Amino acid sequence: MNNQKRITILIFFILGIFIIINCGCNYVTPDYEYDYDSYIVNYIKIIPTTATMKINTSKSFEVKAYDSEDNLIPVDASEVDWVGTYECLACGTVWKLNPGSGSTSTYFTPEKEGEYRLYAHYKGKWGYSTINAVQ
Repeated sequence: MNNQKRITILIFFILGIFIIINCGCNYVTPDYEYDYDSYIVNYIKIIPTTATMKINTSKSFEVKAYDSEDNLIPVDASEVDWVGTYECLACGTVWKLNPGSGSTSTYFTPEKEGEYRLYAHYKGKWGYSTINAVQ
């Protein structure tokens, strides 16, 4: 390889490193320290808002909080509680939640066919997702 090709490769290598450094590797490890009390929660949503699942299978659900201008705001995981309900109140608890609180997401597992609601509670607001469990 002649010197002209080596210099060209070296220039492209240095240019590539320069672009990587300047394009923002700051998104790799965000270091946010939120003051959660400074945010006013207007409403919360559970994502996904609806789901169809087979019984005894798990799916992840996540809570999102929004202010009065529909801006996404950070959620303090330690203040989130998850609750499930089933169409038959007399049937008892026929689902599993993991975890039931202290997390912005949970895994929901229906154990019986029918309609469920998965609720999240955060800073006095409630949101829910409707889940249809099928065989």
